[in-house]
Amino acid sequence: MVLDLFKVGCPMLKEQRFEAICDELKKNGIISIDDLSKRLNISRSTIRRDIFELESNAALKRIRGGAVAVHSSTSYEPTFYERADVSRDEKRRIAAAAASLIKPNETLLLAGGTTIHEFAKQLRNISPLYVATVDLMSSVELAKYPNVELTILGGTVRRSHYSVIGYFAESMIRQIHADRAFLNADAVDFNIGTMNFSAEEIAVNKLIIEASNQVIVLCDHTKFDAIAFANTCSFDKIDLLITGREIREDYLDRLHEIGVEVMVV
Repeated sequence: MVLDLFKVGCPMLKEQRFEAICDELKKNGIISIDDLSKRLNISRSTIRRDIFELESNAALKRIRGGAVAVHSSTSYEPTFYERADVSRDEKRRIAAAAASLIKPNETLLLAGGTTIHEFAKQLRNISPLYVATVDLMSSVELAKYPNVELTILGGTVRRSHYSVIGYFAESMIRQIHADRAFLNADAVDFNIGTMNFSAEEIAVNKLIIEASNQVIVLCDHTKFDAIAFANTCSFDKIDLLITGREIREDYLDRLHEIGVEVMVV
């Protein structure tokens, strides 16, 4: 109702803005100042003041660039199945574009994530391939393909996310050298680089980067408005970022200014 009032030209009262912010938190567990500013057509400074006031009333918890629900210790991380339904067609285009780069006899290191899972589905016709992954959903898919020699990296399973982390996973990655690494991103910050929710997943992804000749990030356009816990890698570590044509033009310009090679599909 709040958004409908605004769409017809009515200025939003503070109470209506508060209601819109709280509704977004109830639905998603996390909000971005930039996203709310665009959706409500309200200045970022106004949204920021609202978030400060809502935090003072214990209605939410501020984080860098936005806020999370008060029950969250850092930031809200959606489950695998919640993320899988977001931008599914875009993720499939990204995955197909990434697979088009692969040549037979290459060794690939795959991180976790729903776009990585879509990418794994594209590898059935490239023969032979050598793939190591921490992603359990990708492992199930790749195990079907006779052209893929698959290594599943062991470790502690992240429940509801179906990837492995921890000492054993990190130890195995240190023994591997790959032609290409494929990573996900929970968020992209133009001042920092790619970001992820889980600190332990970040540790695994950093090792994947170190173990590979080329680092490719698969990232749908929603990640440029997202917020996550901590930095995974700076832009100078990324050889190629593949995203969808849904990305905002000014975001694409920023990536080019930073010097990131981008493939838009």
